[in-house]
Amino acid sequence: MKREFVLPVEICPICGAKGSFQVFGRIDDIPYFGETMETLATCSRCHFKHSEVTHLGEHEGSRYEFLITSEEDMKVRVIRSSTGTIKIPGLGVTISPGPGSQGYITNVEGVLNRIKEVLTYAIESSPPPKRRVAEKKLKKIEEMIQGRARAKIILMDPYGHSAIIDRRSKKRKLTKREIKALTSLP
Repeated sequence: MKREFVLPVEICPICGAKGSFQVFGRIDDIPYFGETMETLATCSRCHFKHSEVTHLGEHEGSRYEFLITSEEDMKVRVIRSSTGTIKIPGLGVTISPGPGSQGYITNVEGVLNRIKEVLTYAIESSPPPKRRVAEKKLKKIEEMIQGRARAKIILMDPYGHSAIIDRRSKKRKLTKREIKALTSLP
């Protein structure tokens, strides 16, 4: 059952404009996750936008592992909550949640494109040795997207709100030690 709502907010918390800020939301029952609330906050004056996906139920901590082997694997759905950690060991990449972390729904290619954005910035703003490392990682990402390189993607969530949706993904419960390590990140 889908429920939609609009929250009355008088003043934009970013620019202070009155009457320009709105928060829209809806609550859905989503397969694998249960009740989930999606919110979108926008300001028509300063164009601030913030979206969030919040899972309202509790689940066991989970770890998903998926081996990327082909260009077709770029379409595999990835749901990362604001508490999910993504690791791609072959790239030496870890995406950890932080205080402003937002959940998102994408696919493997979308995750790789997010990493490409960060690496592109690193290339532009880093000294030559770090630039070369970033350039090598960018090249490997391109090979992965084209199906010419294999890599493992791991998604861990201490609250079980993240997933890699594909019959070939391997899922298991997180151990108490893994949950502790994930919830004690700075």
